[in-house]
Amino acid sequence: MVRIYGPDPAVLCRAGTALLPDIAGLGLSAGRFAGGPPVGTTPHTRFSSDLTGSMLEAAQYTLDEGACRDAAATRAPVLAADLTGALWTRRWPRFTPAALRAGIKAVCGLPLHAGAVRHDGAVDLHHQAPGRLDGSVAENSALAFAAAVTELLTLERLHLDFTEAFAAGRQGDTVLDVAAGKSVSGPAALVSDTTGLPPARWFDRATLAMVRRQVAALSTHHGLSAHGTHRWTLAVHEDLINAVWHGGGHGQLLMWRRDGRLWCEISDHGPGHRPHRHA
Repeated sequence: MVRIYGPDPAVLCRAGTALLPDIAGLGLSAGRFAGGPPVGTTPHTRFSSDLTGSMLEAAQYTLDEGACRDAAATRAPVLAADLTGALWTRRWPRFTPAALRAGIKAVCGLPLHAGAVRHDGAVDLHHQAPGRLDGSVAENSALAFAAAVTELLTLERLHLDFTEAFAAGRQGDTVLDVAAGKSVSGPAALVSDTTGLPPARWFDRATLAMVRRQVAALSTHHGLSAHGTHRWTLAVHEDLINAVWHGGGHGQLLMWRRDGRLWCEISDHGPGHRPHRHA
């Protein structure tokens, strides 16, 4: 997803209804970078795929209830596969009737989470038929979509233009393909040696060594001493390994230079928490 639709989050969201199975529409609410400086306030609606989605997003903030509100607060997916059940009326006494009046009978809120990178807000999926989201949102594809949105919001927060970096680092498989179990190993252009900043690099177990060499080359090229390059590369490599072994087997590395310093951010598309289900 990121390779085709990044770095603009709205472009990715516009493609969301086609990328994700069994959803009628989606919305995105986003605020400040969680754990970072207060670059925003309360999450606000950034995207709605249709009028119904826009109504749902507005209702959640007006009524202070709903799947996205809970997902953002708990940092875990929240699935309401059938809003016609009494459970959801008790849990969201104002939002549930509003959603039903809008013709929505199933909703799911996915927190904005990619590895250790988090933003306030959530991705909201909805459908007019009860149960239609139950099988799809539990799959890695929906969680990978939310992670991809989080990564693009991170680039936006950094005020860096990664457009050329993404174009140069296109990988052969989308994140959804990876979530379905396909290899993330990209073409030669993905892992070729380069000294340009900022780079965007996808990696898995097979490309760890190559990406480590890239990090070392970038570090030396941009002024780190031999000792500094060794320490920096070792630290980055440890995080790469953690993403491979504990974050779903693959991830994305971003590096940039600002104020005379090198910066690095690593995110992954691990499955995270499964959506909460209620009988």
